[in-house]
Amino acid sequence: MSFIDGDLTMPTRIRGFTEGIPPRIDSLRYCNRCMILFNNDYRGKANQSRFGLRAACPVFFIVALEKESDNSIESEWTLTNNDLTVSRIQISYSSRGEVKLVPFTMYHRLPVLLFLLCITHISGCEQPKSEPGQSTDSQVAPVIKANRSSTQATAKPSPFQFVDIAHQSGIDFTYYGNPSPQHYMVEQNGGGVALFDYDGDHCLDVFLSNGSHIDRPAEKAGEAHRLFRSTGKLPQELQFENVAAAAGVERSDFGMGVACGDYNNDGFVDLYLCTYGKNYFWENNGDGTFSDITDTTLTGDDHWGASAAFGDLDGDGDLDLYVANYVEYSHEDPPCYLTISSQRVKISCGPIGRIAEQDLLFENRGDGRFVDRSESAGIIQPTGGKGLAVQIVDLNRDGLLDIFVANDTSDNFLFINQGNLKFEEQALVLGVAVGDQGEPQSSMGIACADFNRNGLLDLFVTNFENAANDFYEQLEVGGYVTTNSRLGLDTTSRPMLAFGTIFADFNLDQWPDLFVANGHIWDLSGLGTEHEYEMTQQLFYNQQGKRFQDVSQNAGPYFQSKFLGRATAAGDIDNDGDADLLATHEIKPAALLQNESPMQGKSVRLRFIGVKGPREPLGCTLKVVTGDVEQILVIPAGGSYQASSDPRVIVPAGNATSIQSLVLTWPDGSREEWNDLPIQREWTLIQGTGQ
Repeated sequence: MSFIDGDLTMPTRIRGFTEGIPPRIDSLRYCNRCMILFNNDYRGKANQSRFGLRAACPVFFIVALEKESDNSIESEWTLTNNDLTVSRIQISYSSRGEVKLVPFTMYHRLPVLLFLLCITHISGCEQPKSEPGQSTDSQVAPVIKANRSSTQATAKPSPFQFVDIAHQSGIDFTYYGNPSPQHYMVEQNGGGVALFDYDGDHCLDVFLSNGSHIDRPAEKAGEAHRLFRSTGKLPQELQFENVAAAAGVERSDFGMGVACGDYNNDGFVDLYLCTYGKNYFWENNGDGTFSDITDTTLTGDDHWGASAAFGDLDGDGDLDLYVANYVEYSHEDPPCYLTISSQRVKISCGPIGRIAEQDLLFENRGDGRFVDRSESAGIIQPTGGKGLAVQIVDLNRDGLLDIFVANDTSDNFLFINQGNLKFEEQALVLGVAVGDQGEPQSSMGIACADFNRNGLLDLFVTNFENAANDFYEQLEVGGYVTTNSRLGLDTTSRPMLAFGTIFADFNLDQWPDLFVANGHIWDLSGLGTEHEYEMTQQLFYNQQGKRFQDVSQNAGPYFQSKFLGRATAAGDIDNDGDADLLATHEIKPAALLQNESPMQGKSVRLRFIGVKGPREPLGCTLKVVTGDVEQILVIPAGGSYQASSDPRVIVPAGNATSIQSLVLTWPDGSREEWNDLPIQREWTLIQGTGQ
């Protein structure tokens, strides 16, 4: 389902947005989002996020439903004088179609409400049909009637250039566990990735989690997780060697997401691995080796862990741990099938109909042990969440770290930190629970940045094929609004199935750009559909906070090839002052994308060390002033998809010779300022050395 853009500008008042926040927005544009703004109560959740529109003149809509033979639409609209309130809108369908919402402004008070319902038949995918004893809870693979060339930029010079140097630099890794003939559900997620400096030499090392097969264990194939240590002299020489065996992390598992953090504040970064099975916690011994402390820390959760992130969530000076769990699944469950053009095809099952696993929050006690505080902290939700990615960051600028979780086919979570390790789930109230179509999406990856430099952090979430990736733009009054179409991110994403995603200023022009990893979970390419299995990866150029332009086509050979993109992490891998990418795939080798883009300015790389708080202030925000530009930047804590990125912060400085002002909000809420930091170098800023 998709909404076409209208262009509607009017005085607007949003009532009941959230208690205590002035409920006013001066104008509202692109009324394909109006359905969500008018009513996020479409599922009847009482007293949560009911929006009403007050306009200077009545506004009417034509709703057109196309390209489906068996869809139905139910709607109830209330028009009272100059008030238009959508009291309920419910859309049900057996396969995905298109719903067009067209705004009309009536300047005369005519009691007219027009609906146009146009239904045309198309052939497409059917819901999986069951046989006795067989599961059918798979997602539907949509048939897309779209010009796929529209997902690529026209042939013009790209502001970005990347070169894949994985092989020549020594990163020789291909994820083990590509789909078997049995199409087990656990095979489709791919492995995780981490960029972190585990040996303290100021060069990024790489951890890549590997996969397996249920019926062909990885131990038999000799495949295992990899730890690549940087051995070259940077930035001139980038070289890695696999030291997983010597370091003690060469295990064979269904590896998923990776989290990095110095949990005991000893100066050495530790490693947490999610798996389909028991998770693992490795303590960095400081001598190039790791010790398994899973049992002693009490963090060995044996559910299907997808992603994790460290952050000082209670402000007590050490890093706590959040684990996003997925669904209940057993390889003994019945298989799933999809019927396309009368042909019945076995596929991996989807999350629909499966019981969601509860996420976990582990409090760091500071004595080597963690305690499960999930219930007391407010993390346990009635229906669970089917989590795939987690981002820890102070979204509302109150000095406390919040938690955003991307959930697959269920509402996303936004846990607002109330202090004292108490959280309130407010995703629906604040407008980030569902997508632009007003329904839960197959959310997989997360990116967070202040894309338009207005001092507010925005969220970008990747979704399934035929559903736009969601851009949640934060409002001054609080809450978020989806602005996919206005920013040019709607039609470019609908043909794609997206996983990992990264915000980074790739050309140092002081506007954060966007990378999206794409690739399907089902190979239906030979069945007469327009479905693509392997897909091109995407780079979006930030046009000064107004729109994003897809410039992938001419950004290098990697972006002209197709992959099953999965986890992606960002960091200054070659220490030359700009952001590089490490991207993983199924079937094909991982890519180390060295950034060779023409730079539009200079940069400073920052590393922070806490003394009173955690040694690594993960998830904290910076306010940086260079010249006449003010930026809000984030120290990464989770995000993307099953990934952990470089915790060092690259500050694009333009043509400035120094950072005039830098203010860091530490995890305990205290703020510290540094002034007049020269650029073109790395600074290590220790808590207490500023003002």
